Amino acid sequence: MRLKESHSKTVFDKLIKPLDGLADKSKFKRKCKRLKDQQWIETGLLRVLSQEPSGRAFVQKLFDSGRTQINHSLFFETLKSNRRLNLCRQVGVSLYEDIKFNHRQDDPFHGYPTLEEYDIYAGDGHYHAAACHDEKKSGKKHPVQHFYCVDLRSHALQHLTLADTTGKRKKEHDMRALKRLDKDILRQGADKGRKVIYVWDRAGIDFLQWYKWKHTGGIYFISREKDNMDLLKIADLAFDNKDPINAGVISYDLVGCSAGISIQRVLYQCPVTKKKFSFITSLSNIPPGMIAYLYKTRWDIEKIFDQVKNKLAEKKAWATSIVAKNMQAQFICITHNLLLLMEKHLQDHGIEDHNENKRRSQRLDRSLSRCTINKSKLPVFFKTVKRPTERSVKFIRWIRNHLYLNTSWVRAVASLRRIYAVF
Repeated sequence: MRLKESHSKTVFDKLIKPLDGLADKSKFKRKCKRLKDQQWIETGLLRVLSQEPSGRAFVQKLFDSGRTQINHSLFFETLKSNRRLNLCRQVGVSLYEDIKFNHRQDDPFHGYPTLEEYDIYAGDGHYHAAACHDEKKSGKKHPVQHFYCVDLRSHALQHLTLADTTGKRKKEHDMRALKRLDKDILRQGADKGRKVIYVWDRAGIDFLQWYKWKHTGGIYFISREKDNMDLLKIADLAFDNKDPINAGVISYDLVGCSAGISIQRVLYQCPVTKKKFSFITSLSNIPPGMIAYLYKTRWDIEKIFDQVKNKLAEKKAWATSIVAKNMQAQFICITHNLLLLMEKHLQDHGIEDHNENKRRSQRLDRSLSRCTINKSKLPVFFKTVKRPTERSVKFIRWIRNHLYLNTSWVRAVASLRRIYAVF
């Protein structure tokens, strides 16, 4: 399908199109002659995408390109603005919710009736290296810790919170950070009666808190059993071992812990690798094989962190203030979500990396072959080619290479077609 777009539009114009009007609708907007709110949002996105090693280098690139005449003092001053942080957060949430509710393409859970009443997220902590002027604790600087979540239905990313490292604390445990959050934040706007699932690694285990969230907020958790847990088996739970979704499930139990809480445990063996896993959850009414599938999709957030760190080169905090650290996280989420929309827009018009699609199909074929050799039954969720878990490096390079060019959208897209065909 041919793209019918104005020749005057550039790649960056198309990238930021979904943000049109969001800053003006924010209650935190304000007229500023030195740097308009929309310009500030665009500047933050360029900071994430430009791959410059420092804020000063980035500001000089902006100046040399003629895009925005902003000096480094103004840039770092705005990074400390609570108003602009609130504006940025509101713009980011509006974009995030638009993707969640209006752009759910390739939902990996579509077609599974048992999950229809759930919103599903994967969460985890992520670190940036300390900023140049961050204070030392115990003689050294410590990484900046953030907590993010990804909506597993749409792949949209949101920042949950910055770790509380006040006083002598060097890092914050995941569960301590989650407990600080109001349950309405964890529910992320879910309608009354709708349930919410979080898939978290072992750092997200707290059985008493899981019980409270389940009964007061309709929030459920899935994780993996720790090696040192002494869980008491209470009963075997029935499940349909002939259902293709449960292929690989060895046992499904009700277990108790020292806190006096009962939870569900799934012992699962991957049909492809033959590796065994033990999953624990506060969910009680979905098939045990689906628990394994949900935890498998937690890999999506790890791949997003890999994209942020290695493809977008966001390895270091931009500045020292708490506001600036939160601002950086907001811009990272907005950038990820805009890249997601851009890639989907191109795919809808037949422009995609067919070589990468072929590689995913080949990986599926190898899994099917290994199961045939092992005489294993492959779960139904293994039998389809999955969506990309991160944006390709070719796509991100194409975006980055056109950031400061006035190449028309149509010519830039023609270039991307050639890149996908040749590289």
